[in-house]
Amino acid sequence: MLKRAVLLLVLIFFCYVLNAFLNPYPKKIVPLGFRPQYGFSYSFEQARWYGYDGRAAFTKLLDEAKFDWVRLPFFWNEMSDEEGNLKVDDLDFAVSEAKKRNVKVIIALGAKVPFYPEFHLPSSESSKLHFGDNINVDSAISFDLLTIDGKVVSHFSKYDNVFYWQIENEPFLPNVNKYRIDKSLIAREIKIVRDYDPKKRPVILTSDGPTVFNSRWKDLFPLLNRGDAFGTNAYFKTQGTYLASFSKFNISWPKGFYWPVQSWYLLSPNFDGIDHYAKKRGVDFWVMEMQAEPYIRTLDDAGRNQFTFSANDIVNADNFLKNSRISNVGFWGANFWIYREKLGDNSWMSAVKDIVN
Repeated sequence: MLKRAVLLLVLIFFCYVLNAFLNPYPKKIVPLGFRPQYGFSYSFEQARWYGYDGRAAFTKLLDEAKFDWVRLPFFWNEMSDEEGNLKVDDLDFAVSEAKKRNVKVIIALGAKVPFYPEFHLPSSESSKLHFGDNINVDSAISFDLLTIDGKVVSHFSKYDNVFYWQIENEPFLPNVNKYRIDKSLIAREIKIVRDYDPKKRPVILTSDGPTVFNSRWKDLFPLLNRGDAFGTNAYFKTQGTYLASFSKFNISWPKGFYWPVQSWYLLSPNFDGIDHYAKKRGVDFWVMEMQAEPYIRTLDDAGRNQFTFSANDIVNADNFLKNSRISNVGFWGANFWIYREKLGDNSWMSAVKDIVN
């Protein structure tokens, strides 16, 4: 009897796991006529890495895909000099070109912003940190960080199409150096942003995709005012650098293998629940990063013919999120689509245009 019960449990578990891998996009009812406000994230540094003209590509994308907003990150190590003077010609160009096309802008600032390696710190600042640091308001870099935050907000507040400030990106999710951003520092950064912006535009705080085992995202809500926004990501076929990491050795992620995120019944992120939680507190809920590219680590990766995440998966991801009627959805992968188009593969850009336009 006991053996049968164990076998039954094993069979149920096997079917549960198999279903997650076979159905990375659980079937959802797609509401007719519903269109969220669509946005995308863009990096001039990524454009240089891919080897194309970031400005020309940016304006072409704005002209051909009718996005409502774009998120532009401020990279502290690249966009300021040793004296703390801003070097933001590319961002000024992007905000101005977006304004001409009635596209709104989110400026992402802080120690941790979108795009690898996430912590874009000047070497003079990173040398003050140690592996595993929880970067709080008393950190060795906090004064300089708050100073540069104020300069960024003062500079870009002159643009009336800047409509949100994003402060830190997924601050509780550690990077390769295991750094985390503490709530105390985020609270001080919010105060700086509100003090330096004459128009008192709202802020966005973000978290990685919350699951039943991760409720830390709720800690961000006491920092938000009514009218602010809470954002998260929506990845569907994920990969990592390592399948497992130990103190003395690492197991590399197998090529061609992905981990489904949204298809674990009762365990995957509950976007409807997050939206309800946010609305009760007068806060908007956004998906800041909807997966719209495969995992890319090298240019060879980007030039492959086969990916575990395909252009058609962008459509599947969009349909999945539409079911929750999320007001704003940001696509992650714009720099990759442009690169693929340069290689003669228009499938990614076509999928995006079909959705957004």
